Amino acid sequence: MGIFPQSIRWRIQLWYLLLLVVIIAALLMAFHRNQREIRYQVLDRELSNPITRLLPNMERRPEPPPRGRRLSRPNLLDNFEDEFRPGPEGSGRRSPRGASGPDALERRRVNLEEMVEELAENDIFVIHWSRGGELRFASANSPEELKLFPDEVFREGDRASKKTVQGYREIIHASPNVGILVLGASVKPIENYLLRLEKKLIGVGALIVGGGFLVGWFLIGRSLKPIEEISGAAHRIAEGNLSERIKISGKGSELGRLSTVLNKTFEKLETSFEHQVRFTADASHEMRTPIAVILSKSQFALSKERSPEKYQEALQTCVDSAQHMRTLTSGLLELSRVDSGEFHLLPELGNLEGLTCEVVKMIEPLADERGIKVTCNLQSTKAEFDSSKMRQALLNLLGNAVKYNREEGEIEVTLNRIGAEIIWSVRDTGQGMELAILKHIFERFYRVDKARTRTGRNGTGLGLPITKAIVEAHGGTISVESEVGKGTTFQIRLPVY
Repeated sequence: MGIFPQSIRWRIQLWYLLLLVVIIAALLMAFHRNQREIRYQVLDRELSNPITRLLPNMERRPEPPPRGRRLSRPNLLDNFEDEFRPGPEGSGRRSPRGASGPDALERRRVNLEEMVEELAENDIFVIHWSRGGELRFASANSPEELKLFPDEVFREGDRASKKTVQGYREIIHASPNVGILVLGASVKPIENYLLRLEKKLIGVGALIVGGGFLVGWFLIGRSLKPIEEISGAAHRIAEGNLSERIKISGKGSELGRLSTVLNKTFEKLETSFEHQVRFTADASHEMRTPIAVILSKSQFALSKERSPEKYQEALQTCVDSAQHMRTLTSGLLELSRVDSGEFHLLPELGNLEGLTCEVVKMIEPLADERGIKVTCNLQSTKAEFDSSKMRQALLNLLGNAVKYNREEGEIEVTLNRIGAEIIWSVRDTGQGMELAILKHIFERFYRVDKARTRTGRNGTGLGLPITKAIVEAHGGTISVESEVGKGTTFQIRLPVY
């Protein structure tokens, strides 16, 4: 498919252009129609106004024609001459409106001729029929095709009507005394004007649409420029530059908010990638050491005959290294489930006090070996939790409290419910940690002090990250406070549902 169906810019531009064309066309058509109506209204007034002047000069008494014959003369003035000729003495017949004699007839003839000539100069023609359909008068400029009697005007109640016939506009007046009077004019000048106006409007509309197209192209280009920047930044990130970020302009706009969200996503992606690289390197390093120990001890035992004690010592070292590897692989598997979204809980209603006592009993033998005293201050608290995973989290915290505590130190475990929160804390009296160390304490494979001896056992650096994942999966948070030389306190806060 081409650019038009796929490009967002072209789609918006075409819809905008279509809307603009429809609006401009509607406005120009309305203007053209308005001009047409105005022109025809002006022409109708020009045709209607002379009727009031013509009627007095055409009015005649409504007498029926003599029986046995029908008058039919082509000249209106001859009819008037016959009508106004003096009758026999004593007949009592008079001219209309009190006029009498040839002088009155002549005056009306002259007035009628002058008005007809004046109308002809303005391209207006006059046609007159009797009520019976007899053509009495037609001006010299009257079209031949319009001299046929308009039967349709004889409708009850009609006095005047207007219509356009064969390119002429007509005003038709019907009255008993005058008959049918028609004044008309050609509409060709109006139609020529409207045709010229139509061409001008089309040109103006084309200019407006063309200008609107250019303005729309410019505005849409400016509006979509941030999208191009977002696309460019995403492309550079995809090529490996994970530190690339979108330059945000106009944070309050929709694209500004989108840029902010994408920048946060890119930041998390960079952090995740860094964690993955470090995770892989640290895991390789952690696995390499016990494997090297197992190989070394195995080669030592197989190189020559050894005493049973030496064989036993070599095998014990291999067992310890294998145990360390199993712990490490279990932690890696647990964290991989967290990363892949397969870390699921099976919460059940239980008592956290009982779970805490159970874990304390499990850790007491290790504490007794170093003379560490474990005290508990527990409040009976019921909640929904995954007992196996929460046990693992508490074992990690208590195991670290024993491992990094001083000889004959103390561990205090507290459990309280305050409002809608369950607060669970483990405090030890070990060496403590500096603030710079606390920022990385929950990172994978991070060790506080790799050089110091920890009761002969090396940790994997995965216990606290797993504990954090378990707590957050329960909707809670974990925090740490420490003071060098005084000890460390881990605190878990769980919501009560």
